[in-house]
Amino acid sequence: MTKVVDVLDMEPERQGLRYVRYADDFSIYTKSKSKAKEVGNRVYVFLRERLKLPINKAKSGIRRPVNFELLGHGFVPIYKKGIKGQYQLVVSKSSWNTFKRNLKGLTKKTKPMSLIERLDRITQVCRGWVNNYRLTNSYTKLKKLDEWLRNRLWYCIWHDWRAKRKFLAS
Repeated sequence: MTKVVDVLDMEPERQGLRYVRYADDFSIYTKSKSKAKEVGNRVYVFLRERLKLPINKAKSGIRRPVNFELLGHGFVPIYKKGIKGQYQLVVSKSSWNTFKRNLKGLTKKTKPMSLIERLDRITQVCRGWVNNYRLTNSYTKLKKLDEWLRNRLWYCIWHDWRAKRKFLAS
């Protein structure tokens, strides 16, 4: 028995369309709004009639790439002379904020853990995040984040040193 998502994959391929699918979410890319409406109608009918799948109208629709996010990734236009209508992959704002919030939690000065343990956890979080978003253009943001993270780590070290000094003095 063929899985429903396999049938869903075959239809855009058969039509020669560019698309991305993850589990039951998918996105189809066209060059013009009229082509998008035409393809959207065909896919809607295909999903409803042939696969008997419900369509979530709140999530479904025709959008420009800058208004669309998929799995924490977003798109922004490329601003270079002679390049028009192309986009680059970036980290969505919500994913970036979640990443920074996780790092902030690991670098709280009052969190009781050794520096080695703290660095190991930060390394795990950073390695996983960077692997997930390796195709995005985030070098500048990561460089600023590195500066911010170093300052927070120095503050943790200073706080530990002060606490130990205060303890030994008493």
